[in-house]
Amino acid sequence: MRALRSVLTLVRVLGILAVAIVVYAFVYPERLGQWLGRGQAAQAVTQPAAQAVAQPAAPAASSPSLAAAPTAAAATAPTSAAPAPATAARAQPPVAPAAPAVPKPVKASKSQAAMAQWLGAKYRISPAMLEILIVEADKLSKKYKLSPNLIIAVMAIESNFHPYIQSEAGAQGLMQVMPVIHAKRYEKFGGKSSFIDPIVSLKVGAEILHDCVKLKGGSEDEALRFYFGGGASSGAYIDKVRAEQRRLNAVAAGRQVPVD
Repeated sequence: MRALRSVLTLVRVLGILAVAIVVYAFVYPERLGQWLGRGQAAQAVTQPAAQAVAQPAAPAASSPSLAAAPTAAAATAPTSAAPAPATAARAQPPVAPAAPAVPKPVKASKSQAAMAQWLGAKYRISPAMLEILIVEADKLSKKYKLSPNLIIAVMAIESNFHPYIQSEAGAQGLMQVMPVIHAKRYEKFGGKSSFIDPIVSLKVGAEILHDCVKLKGGSEDEALRFYFGGGASSGAYIDKVRAEQRRLNAVAAGRQVPVD
């Protein structure tokens, strides 16, 4: 009887403890989770240590073949020090945009040198740089069958020979071309940002002017009106370009033209 009573007493105690644990887990579930987590962490720590003890030690490298094997494995296996591709890409410094190419000095003719001196005095621009633009403009006028000094006159009126000028409408460069509208024309020169290169701006502007002449049936005046964008003030624009062109023709012919 005493043994039976002892067993019943033990069962009651265990039952009470089980109920207490259930109540505690219901009231404090986060603490129970912490205890379980600590137990799992301790098990995770002890398992690798036990495996390390159970595994035999690696044999020493007693021959060249055995010594070379770990070396080759180390060379081919990725290391934790090597950055991931994305991290390596972010670590690289940003690529700066290419600076405009510096034009090489050219051999200008006597008339071209005279125009460079006259334009330099009028627009306060280096005659040496103007010679480069004048020689290039002369080549383009022959390529596109445009009147002599027309391209130079357009440059003068459009930008006063300042390569970085920008209008309120967004026209940019020497020839005041809209890079957004004429983006395809800039692709062969490296993209629309290449407008900052004076020679590129000159070439693209001359190409557009040539297309305007073709579109307007060969009329340079109407081509200039279209190049300007039309409107009531286009007539005054044509007069300015033509007047500057006549002055350049006079300077190239050796006549004295006042700088006004």
